[in-house]
Formats: sequence, C-alpha cells, structure tokens
Amino acid sequence: MERLREREAERKSSAVVLPTLCPSFSPSLCLRDSVAARLNAADRLTLAYLVFSTTLIIVCRRNIPQWATLIAIHLVLIVMIVSLAYARKRSVPVLGLLSHWYPTLIFLFFFEEIGLTVHAIFPGWFDEYLINADYAAFGVHPTVWLEGFSNYWLNEYMQLAYTSYFLLTIGLGAYLWIGGRREDFAVLIASTCAAYYLCYVIFVLFPIESPHHTLRHLQRVDLSGGPFTAFINLIEKHGRVHGGAFPSAHVAGSVVALISAWRFTRRAGYWLTPLVLSVCVATVYGRYHYVMDVFAGILMAVIGCRMGQKLCSLNQRRERGSVNALIDQSALCAARGTDSSERIES
Repeated sequence: MERLREREAERKSSAVVLPTLCPSFSPSLCLRDSVAARLNAADRLTLAYLVFSTTLIIVCRRNIPQWATLIAIHLVLIVMIVSLAYARKRSVPVLGLLSHWYPTLIFLFFFEEIGLTVHAIFPGWFDEYLINADYAAFGVHPTVWLEGFSNYWLNEYMQLAYTSYFLLTIGLGAYLWIGGRREDFAVLIASTCAAYYLCYVIFVLFPIESPHHTLRHLQRVDLSGGPFTAFINLIEKHGRVHGGAFPSAHVAGSVVALISAWRFTRRAGYWLTPLVLSVCVATVYGRYHYVMDVFAGILMAVIGCRMGQKLCSLNQRRERGSVNALIDQSALCAARGTDSSERIES
C-alpha cells in the first residue's frame, strides 16, 4: 500500500515537472511571447512612431539641428516604454500607473520636436496650397473674415476653448479610469496616439506654417482680451512650434475625445460636443490654422479611432491566444509526462 502511494506521488510530480522539460515546449518562444504580450496598443503605436522618426533623423540628419541629441532621447524613450510595459505586467504600483498614462506626456515632446524635424525632407513651406483651397471654398480668407466679429468676450471664449484642448483627453481618460473602465481607457489612449502620430508624420511630409505667419499682412485687428487671451499668448510666445499646422493636432485630439465620449459615455458626449465644436472654430479664429487643417484633423481623428479600436481588439485576442497556447502546450506536455510515467511503471 505504501509502495502505491509513492508511485502516485511520483506520477503527480512528473506531471508538474515534465512540461518544462518536454522537447516541444520552447522557452525561447515563451520569452518572445512574454515580451510581446507586455506591450499594449499605445506602446506599439508609440514604438512604431519612434522607429519612423528615428530613421528619418538618421537619414536626413544634415537637415535636422541637434540630430544626435534627438536620437539619444529616442533611444531612452524606447527603453522607457519597454520598461514601463514590464512594470505594468508586474503590477508595480507607481510605474504601472505611469505605463498607462505616459502617452499624454510624451505627445508634448513629439510635437515640440517637429520644430526641428519639419524641414527634414522639404526645405520650404506649402501654405499656398491651403490658402488657395480656403479661398476657393469660401471666397475669403477665413482668418481675415473672422476678425470682423472680434470683441473682448468672444476673444476670451475662443482662447478658453482653444486652451481647453489640453484637458480633454486627460479629463475623459480620468473619468474612464476612475470608473474602472480600463478597456475603454486603453482604446481612448490608443486612438489618440494613432491620430497624433498620423499628424506628426504628415507635418514632415507636408510642412505648413499657419495663417499666423502667412496672412499676418492682411490682418487689421489684434485679438486682445483678458486673462485667457494673455495665457494662451504666453504659451504661444514660448512654446509655439513653427510648422506642424496641417492637419490640426488640436482638432484631431479633441475629436478623438468627442468620438470616444459618444462611444463610451453618452452623457460626456453631450457636454463635450459644443466644446469641441468651439475648439474647431477657435483654431481658425485665433489664426492658428486654415480651415483645411481642421477638416484634415477631423479625418485623422476618425482614422485614429478606427485604428485604436482595431489594435486594442487585436491586442486582447493576442493576449488570450498566447495564454491559451501556453496552457494547451503545458497540458500536452503534462499528458505526455503522465503516459511516460505509466509506461515506466508497467
């Protein structure tokens, strides 16, 4: 009887140990799957953009000031993203939280970087095409025409709306996060990444200055106002990027937030609709963008939302598939180990 108990214990031990020794069980495959599984959709999109922009900087380094510094920063960002993904999988408290939110911070760097890379390929500006398109569509220069409605309170509201863009993604993201809707939050961030990175690529392929530079000689009215006007003027004075106007990243990010709000929480959608419409008008009223920039920004938002949803769904299926594959492989090896033990006993 004692002998039977010993054999039973040996067989159970084999069922646990043999999967790791089974010839069909590939540790290298598991390692690759483990590394890939750490990355979410936003990670993959950000790494893809970093690969694109780093390659651009290396190839066109003669046209890019401080190119070596930018490459070094990009390498640090790549390591950071992979490390944060690892922390997320390990549920490291602070770093795990940061791993979900870091794209909202890294957008600022990427946008400011455009000021250095905007002429990587083309040395000039293509504003004339958008100026002509606006004039053909409306019969006037929209930024010049809108100055006829300028007054203190309208200027303040327009600048407030333009400034609110910075809080839309963070505000909606916080609402979803606090509500425990992590999958919806992931789609919002991935969609925003996709929309912004598409904008950043086009900034380099189609450099645009904005009406602030090209139509200044036609403007006759200063957009004077109160504290909000002064605040946005301060930001523009010290943080304005020369280039990066088409498509409008302000509009793209705002419309992504609006589409996500209507998709995930309709109540927020009702509140955000007038605000996002105001952002679209404010970009032209404030002379930051052509109307064509706004249309292109809306298009980038729609494409970004589609991409974000698809990539998050693929990522979830990939994660489930990896887990199921490892479980099936372990079960197969366990069964082989059990059969082998029984043959040894017989």
